[in-house]
This record gives sequence, C-alpha cells and structure tokens, in this order.
Amino acid sequence: MLPAHLETIIRTAPARYKVFEIPKKAGGMRQVAQPARELKAIQRWLVNQLGPNLPIHESATAYCRGSSIKKNAEAHADSRFMLKLDFKNFFPSITRNDILLHFQRYLSDQLDPLAQQLVAHACCWIPERKPPLRLCIGAPSSPMLSNSIMYEFDCSISKIAKQDGVVYTRYADDITFSSRERGKIDRYDELVKELLGELSYPRLQLNVDKTVRASRAGRRIVTGLVLTTDGNVSIGRDRKRLIRSMYHRSLKQELDAEQAQLLSGLLAFADSVEPGFSFRLKKSVRP
Repeated sequence: MLPAHLETIIRTAPARYKVFEIPKKAGGMRQVAQPARELKAIQRWLVNQLGPNLPIHESATAYCRGSSIKKNAEAHADSRFMLKLDFKNFFPSITRNDILLHFQRYLSDQLDPLAQQLVAHACCWIPERKPPLRLCIGAPSSPMLSNSIMYEFDCSISKIAKQDGVVYTRYADDITFSSRERGKIDRYDELVKELLGELSYPRLQLNVDKTVRASRAGRRIVTGLVLTTDGNVSIGRDRKRLIRSMYHRSLKQELDAEQAQLLSGLLAFADSVEPGFSFRLKKSVRP
C-alpha cells in the first residue's frame, strides 16, 4: 500500500502540470506541459526502474544512451536518395490505454495489473481536463515510454527496409529512409501508412506536409545536420557563418554575457559534430 502523500500525488498526477508554449522552428507554437517537481521526481524514478525492462529497437536513435542527432544522421551519410517522414502530434497521440497495452505485453512479469495502471496514470497528462490521458512534451517519462511503445513498428519497418537494402532510423517523431539506389524508397511513405493502420497501438498519423524527398543533387538535412557529398556530416554553412561572426565579435569584446554563453554552446555543439572545429576556427580567425 502506498503512503498517503504518494497516493495523492499519483492519483492527481494528470492535473499536476504547468502548461506553456515554445516557438517551433518552422513557425507557430508548440505546447509543452511540465510536471510539478514532486511528480517529475516520481517519473524519473519510474524511468530508471522500468526502462531496462522495456524493449527499444536499435533503429530508435533518440533518448538512448550513446545516441545523438549525429549518430542518426551518420546512418544516412553514404546514401544517394532520402525520404523523411514526420508523425503528427507524436507524444499527445500516445494514450494511457496504449501504455497499459504495452505494459501488459512486456511488464506482466514485473508489475501486476494495479501497478501497471498506477504507473501509466503517473506518466500521463490530461489537457484542459479532457480525456483521454496522454503523454506530453515536457515529462521526463515521455521519451522512454514513446520509444518503447514504437518497438513493434520499428521492428516491422526495419525488417522490410533491411530486406530492401534501405537504411531506416527514427529520431522521436522524425523518420528517415535512405538508399544508394534510385526508386528503392519510393513506396515507403505508403508502406508506413499501412503499417500504422495495422498496429494494435498506438494510433498514429503522418504529417504529410512535412514529407521530404531529397537526393545528392540537392541539400540533404537529417535531424538538423547536413549530409555532405563526400559522405560526412556537417553543422552546415549557415551555422558556421554564425559561429565565425560571433567568435570574431567576441575577440573584440562585443558580446554580452548571454551571447558569450550562446557562443560557447555553439562551439561545443560544432565540436561534437565536426571534431576540431573550434581549434581550426581559432587558428583561422584573427582579432
């Protein structure tokens, strides 16, 4: 039996969120719901306890130890043709019932039905107090749960892709297929739609407005990184220009504290993608 204060937190968990909006890169606003401090602590504990017992496919390149946007992009660096797809409202489309179905399949030996319900309840949000309960952007448990819930989909699509000689990765709601042969990936947007319709859970849809087809004849971007024609991954010319400009200004002491911190973060990011970038920059740029 749970202590009274813990039982209260879990029972009221879906309403213990602070809601705010952040701008999307493509324009518009994205709604984020952040759990209260005490609920966030519970969710983190649950992730640590349950994470090792829930399956996550190797093609899922987000939120996993050792994974990164660079690793996701590198998988496609040697390709010639690419298809990018995007799920519509990814986290909010995954409901409490989806989580329970997943727990019943993979955690029945670790959690009894009541415990499964409590865990699912503790990890869900109820927007505007209107059901169904669902995952949200901002909860520490949402990344791990969403990654695992997509396991069946990842298994099915990666098996087909492997047979076709196609590379498949999924970074959260961003799906990328690539191939060295023309025509290999032409059918994959329709194939993904078919597989989504066959899943017992979750019920997801593609955001067709974000479908992108690309080849080496044009610019290829995967999870924000540029695939170069020589098979490497780059932060891209625009970011490099920005960093060089800010670094030059920093040498003239023209950056305030916030801008200096931003530059430091950009340099660390650049080095993580292109090792030695900051060293080469400091050698080439003079005050």
